[in-house]
Amino acid sequence: MKHFQRSTRCLITAAIALSTPLFAWAQQTEAPVNSTVHELGREDRTITATVVSVDQATRMVTLKGPKGKEVTVQAGPEVQNLDKVQAGDQVTAHYQSAVAVQVMPADSAQAGVDYQAGQATAPKGSEPGMKAGQTVTVTSKLSAVDLKNHTVTLTGPDGKERTIEVKNPERQAQLSKLKVGDMVVATYVEALAVTVTPKAKAK
Repeated sequence: MKHFQRSTRCLITAAIALSTPLFAWAQQTEAPVNSTVHELGREDRTITATVVSVDQATRMVTLKGPKGKEVTVQAGPEVQNLDKVQAGDQVTAHYQSAVAVQVMPADSAQAGVDYQAGQATAPKGSEPGMKAGQTVTVTSKLSAVDLKNHTVTLTGPDGKERTIEVKNPERQAQLSKLKVGDMVVATYVEALAVTVTPKAKAK
């Protein structure tokens, strides 16, 4: 995850800091109640900021968000073509994320965490831009089902238990289909594509 976090220090990713907080992997979600895949949440957002100033010597870039808020960040060495970025350029960040869950039979999977990430920057000499993404899959064991209180308890890869209340009436009605020992697979996917449009073209 460190690889992806480094990318958030880039000039272009700073556009996100000018908006409201994004969808967080740590948010609490309800457990699934059948063996099919359920998408629990999705976000699709485009944010545009304007470059106020660029200090090529220090690689410090100041951006102004749609509400007028300014943020100054340092573009790391992974940001190529910084010499092409000028005041007045527009930085557009398109962010997508989704969370899905699936219930699988007991012993069909092992508890654990799988992480995959990738990043690609624009070739040197072209207009600045970046694409980055990550997928996190957490597999836990269903260790208890409380039909009276509409809760399920999951045992994560670290051996710790977490009890979640199922509030959706439709899912509550299907809790009886769950079996202790079932494996619950939660997958979180996010992707970020960023482009920098020169001031002349932005107009």
